[in-house]
Amino acid sequence: MIIGARYREEGKTRAALAVVSAMIEVMVGYGLDALQLKPAILMQSSCHMDIARQLRAQAGAETIESKFHLAAACEGFRKIYGAFTLPHTPVHQEPTVSAPHVSQSHVIGHCEEEVAYGRLPSTPEASSSSSVPVQPPTLTPRYSQVKILEREVQSLRDRQADQAALLSRIQASKRRLEDDLEAERSVRRKLERQLERAESNAVDAQKCEKSALDQCREEVKTRRRAEERAEEMRLEAAGVRAELEPRIAEYGEWERRFKEFFGRLGIVFLKAARGELGEVLTGR
Repeated sequence: MIIGARYREEGKTRAALAVVSAMIEVMVGYGLDALQLKPAILMQSSCHMDIARQLRAQAGAETIESKFHLAAACEGFRKIYGAFTLPHTPVHQEPTVSAPHVSQSHVIGHCEEEVAYGRLPSTPEASSSSSVPVQPPTLTPRYSQVKILEREVQSLRDRQADQAALLSRIQASKRRLEDDLEAERSVRRKLERQLERAESNAVDAQKCEKSALDQCREEVKTRRRAEERAEEMRLEAAGVRAELEPRIAEYGEWERRFKEFFGRLGIVFLKAARGELGEVLTGR
């Protein structure tokens, strides 16, 4: 029943009819009667009625298949609600107003109208094509019909309440989804700003990296030039040292001789100061 109702709600009336019909066949096979399968038979008849209306709307007129589904719908409603015969004027009375001829198509239309408004359709025997003119009947609803209408109205009210509750839940879900969507948009804008900042920082980092690489290249070139200059200075220093070493040795020898000479001269002056001039003259 739930699957059939879901199919019917989605517009898959034939699929809903197939599911409900299969369920009814299985339940009848287990020994259940029509009264116990009242909801399923009502749904099956409603599916037949919907299919008949769809076929008639598509073709623009009654077709064999639409008549078949309409008859099946009427038969299902008769199983649940029973059948009644429209009252008519007896044959021996003179009708005050001539009534139109009741045809088969008129009976089918009347059956559909009765089903659409929740009333019981008439039996095929009472509404069969006849050549006896009848007076238009004045229908007075019986107590059972009133109860049926009350149940139908209550069912429609319950369905409306369910639909209102469903609509409120859908609206609440829609509001939650809109709030979630707004939050996601806010998060997306925040992430986009962060991405823009990250891209800007990446560009700046690339520029800094390029500048640092250029600076490193300049430093490498400067260091190479400094190393080359230092190597040249070491070579020059080695050449100067090689040139100056003989002179340094010569200057050392002269310094030793000067020291020795001035030492002797000091001794001479010291002896002369002591009065030992004779020793100084003799060289002793």
